[in-house]
Amino acid sequence: MIDSSALLHASDRLEKGGPRVHWKDDVPFTKYLQDIFPISTHPLLSYSDTYETGVIKSHLKAKKLQKRLRVTFRATHDIRDHLRLCREENVLEIYHHAGFLKEQLRLTRLTDDQSSSKALLPRQLVLEILESLQGILFPLSDPKSKHLLRYLVRTNGFDPETLQFEFAAIRRTEEENVRFFYLADRLSELYNELQNPQPRGWLEKQMERKSGGRYMMMATLVGVIFAVLLGIASLAMSSCQAWIAYQAWQHPVAPVVQ
Repeated sequence: MIDSSALLHASDRLEKGGPRVHWKDDVPFTKYLQDIFPISTHPLLSYSDTYETGVIKSHLKAKKLQKRLRVTFRATHDIRDHLRLCREENVLEIYHHAGFLKEQLRLTRLTDDQSSSKALLPRQLVLEILESLQGILFPLSDPKSKHLLRYLVRTNGFDPETLQFEFAAIRRTEEENVRFFYLADRLSELYNELQNPQPRGWLEKQMERKSGGRYMMMATLVGVIFAVLLGIASLAMSSCQAWIAYQAWQHPVAPVVQ
C-alpha cells in the first residue's frame, strides 16, 4: 500500500503527491508516516461541520472537479498519492482500497490503534481517507456522484467496496463527523486550485484567462486596439469624402439643358 523505496522528490504536495521521503533503516515506521503525512490544522476542515465547511466539501465533489478542472480520475495503490493532482496529465490520483481502510477501522474500533499490533496506519488517517472518498469526492447520498463512482469501479479498477457505506461496524459513535488533519492541506490546496485554476495548455498559459489582473489588462488592450482601428477607419472615410467634395468643386458638372 505504501512504496517505501521512493527517494526524495519535489515537495509540491498537490502537484507531486507529497514529499517522497526515503525510509531509512534507523527511522521507525511511525516517524516515517509522520514525515509522509504531516499533521496540520485548517480553520474550517479541522473543526466541526459548519456552513462554510459544507460549502468547501460540496465544491470538492468529483463531478464538480471534473467539470471545472476537466480532470480525469486514476486509481492508485500508493496511499501517499491520494489527492495528488498531476497537471501535466490533468489527472487526480485517488487511493481507492476502501476494503483495506474498512478492515483497519474494524480492527481498531474497540481498541487504541496506537497500541494495537494489528493497526498499520493511524486510525485518524484511515478515517480521513475513507471520508474523503465516500463523503467528499463521491458522497454516496448524491445520485450523480454515486453514478460516477460506479463508472470508475466498472472501467477504472476502483475497489467496489467504495460503493458500500458502513458505520456501526467500523466507526465509533463520536466519529460521525470526521475532522481533517492529515489531509487538511491536500483538500485545501485542491479547493484553491478549483477557485483559481492554473492555466493548462499553451493558449491558457499565454493569456492566463483565469487571472483577474491579466484578464483586465487583455480586455483593456483589446479595447484600445479597437478604438485605434475605428479611429483610422473614420479618418479614412472622412478623407475620402473630403477628396470627393474637392473633385466636385474642381470639376463641376454642367446641368443638362433639354
